[in-house]
Amino acid sequence: MKEIFRDKAYLLYLRDEPCLFTGVRGSDNESVVACHLGTAGKGIKSPDDEVLPLADHIHKRMHQHGEVSTIRELVPNDVLLKMARAYARELYAEWDHSIRWHDRWRRL
Repeated sequence: MKEIFRDKAYLLYLRDEPCLFTGVRGSDNESVVACHLGTAGKGIKSPDDEVLPLADHIHKRMHQHGEVSTIRELVPNDVLLKMARAYARELYAEWDHSIRWHDRWRRL
């Protein structure tokens, strides 16, 4: 089984970042928390590199109403586009790495 990535320093860093959905930083009234997306298995949090900084009330709402429905309702269009572009770049990088690896082995 693959080891799940954990980084407490990164999670603490995210608490000082603005909420991805609202742009508001944590305050005495409400904190920004590190929100793990999905799970890595039954009862196991997803890896720490799959975490977003979210206002605490949004994090709680995701637990109550589901991640996908909350994202659909609250994420601004510009953030959705950035997320889609980031995913597209990640897919391309994986494909490019795979092609280069296969090409290297074919030449041997």
